[in-house]
Amino acid sequence: MQNIFHLRTKRLLLSFVSLGVLLFFSVFIPDSGSFAEEAQLQKTNSRIGDFAEKEFQEGWRKYTKEKDARPLKEWFKQHGTVHIGECKFRSLPETEEIQYLSLDCPGKKLSGFFYSGEERLRSPERIDSFRVKGPVKLGKTVYWELEFSAENLKAASSKPLPAGKSNQETKLVEKTSTVNFGLQYFLSIAKHPIDRPTPKGKEIFFDSSCPLLYLGKDADFYWDKSLYYSFQASCLPDSPYSWIRIKADLSGNVLVDNQPTEELQEGARYLAKLKLESVEKDKIVWSDAELFHE
Repeated sequence: MQNIFHLRTKRLLLSFVSLGVLLFFSVFIPDSGSFAEEAQLQKTNSRIGDFAEKEFQEGWRKYTKEKDARPLKEWFKQHGTVHIGECKFRSLPETEEIQYLSLDCPGKKLSGFFYSGEERLRSPERIDSFRVKGPVKLGKTVYWELEFSAENLKAASSKPLPAGKSNQETKLVEKTSTVNFGLQYFLSIAKHPIDRPTPKGKEIFFDSSCPLLYLGKDADFYWDKSLYYSFQASCLPDSPYSWIRIKADLSGNVLVDNQPTEELQEGARYLAKLKLESVEKDKIVWSDAELFHE
């Protein structure tokens, strides 16, 4: 009888032990499928992007032509790092808050990127890869916010001055070699002149695609007893906004190539950097004008 009792007790203990082992493995050993799923997700997010991929080209076409950012968003999401290959980043005319960028690639230009980090990218052409944080709608346009590795940020943080060029000359070359969003904004509102809210202080750069033609001096003694230099935006002669008046300083001069002067030749063409003061139905009031010989 005692032997039978010990035998039953032993079998019961073995059953509990077996059940405990089974429960341990059931709770602590994950399903192999979840491992595979997680590994696949990590693999997907670490893929290196290539602009030659058919999915990217189709996504970019939909983004630019059909204003549909969803396929491109999915492509960027699947590629943790995008190497730009033979393309080069170029900085567009800057604002105080963010830095707009475009990619110059063989045979085409990709626009619609921006960077909002604390440090300005003075040499963006040195960047060789990027990550997309996500799409951001600025105004009516969807842009792609970028982030860069520490190595790329370090490489792009300073820009050596090309030999034989002044700071102003270098700035002009950079501005004329990129998409001029400020000028595009001016051309857009100039085609539909109305009273509108003014982005006061917004800088407009009249580059070589739309230089200013000097018309001559005129005075507005009735209103403010000031001397003005009158110009016409050469690329848009039929708009009331085409007439651009630049107020002279107290000595009657304007700033040309960083030097005050009153010797401007009628009919001459000038590049110009101005800031919007107000946008009215029949005119734009400008401030902080700088002129440059074309």
